[in-house]
Amino acid sequence: MMQMIGYEFGKIFRKKMVYAALLFVGFMSLSMYIARGIGQEVVLGPDGKYILGKEAVRLDKEIAARYKGPLTEEKVEEILGVYAPAAPDAAFWKVNATYDVVSTFWAENDGSRNGLSIREAFPGYEDERELVWDYNRGWINFIEMGMYMMVFIGCLLVIALSPVFSEEYTRGTDALILASRHGKGRCARAKLLASYLFTLLSTGALLIPMSLGFFLDYGPAGGGCSIQLNNHWILLGTPYFLSCMEAAGLCLLLWVSGSLILTAVTLTISALCKTSFLAVIVSLCVYGLPSLFAQMGMPPKLFSLNPIWCFLAEQPIMIPKIWTESGAGLSYVWVIVVFALLMTGLSFRLGRRIFAGHQVV
Repeated sequence: MMQMIGYEFGKIFRKKMVYAALLFVGFMSLSMYIARGIGQEVVLGPDGKYILGKEAVRLDKEIAARYKGPLTEEKVEEILGVYAPAAPDAAFWKVNATYDVVSTFWAENDGSRNGLSIREAFPGYEDERELVWDYNRGWINFIEMGMYMMVFIGCLLVIALSPVFSEEYTRGTDALILASRHGKGRCARAKLLASYLFTLLSTGALLIPMSLGFFLDYGPAGGGCSIQLNNHWILLGTPYFLSCMEAAGLCLLLWVSGSLILTAVTLTISALCKTSFLAVIVSLCVYGLPSLFAQMGMPPKLFSLNPIWCFLAEQPIMIPKIWTESGAGLSYVWVIVVFALLMTGLSFRLGRRIFAGHQVV
């Protein structure tokens, strides 16, 4: 069985289109890491000159440490008073992480206080706990890069996996496979197992180095900071208390779950379609078109089960917690995790049954 899985994995991996997609994803991930990594960090120093790179991160952490903890009106006033540049467009200046976030929500264009309270800046926040500040640039950059890169990983999975069954129909080799001793059983399972192995390896090849890279560059600092306190405009509508570390963990769950759901859907489509070209087109449509569901008024709990919304992560995380009567509640992300596992199991059953029942001409 292991030999069959290895053979099917090789068939997936050795296609020129898959090589091209892998190179593209690798190039994009490296480019985005450089664009969002430590080398691009900038902080306005005490002498009025900008500091770059590691030294900027060190100074940024020192400044954030002075205001670490629950964000209060007094802290906001002090931050704006100390760090706002003497300029009519002070709120748009890049000064340091602490000032940049505070000025985004509580400053007028000239850097003066805009009068909004802490809570008024986040009308959707319903938790009793106060928002907590700490240096969080590494966590925010990690989450933002992961969201974009997982969309590309999704395209890679569609390109690589949609021919798994349909290519056999295109080449006419399905007759030979299905007539063999293990064609309807072991061969179909080997194709499915090889596909999921490819999915896990591809996803891991992105997420593991990316996680290590950001951790080595930024360290664990800011893991307890409220995710809403960022000027990248991500996850601002989260209605409950959520730290950056917790948000990153939920994103990882969503990214892996989305990959499993997409793999299940793509393999089922591959088993149904008569040509590999048709399987690719249908799979890409099923993957991409649901990005419009939010604009069509579909409930978030429903469209968040789609892979592309799992990869973008925001909508599933911002859904209010479920089963809150029992205590702290449970993130809706765990519903998606269970759904992904069910879809994985269902794909093994459907994929094998559809392929084994294919009418050989």
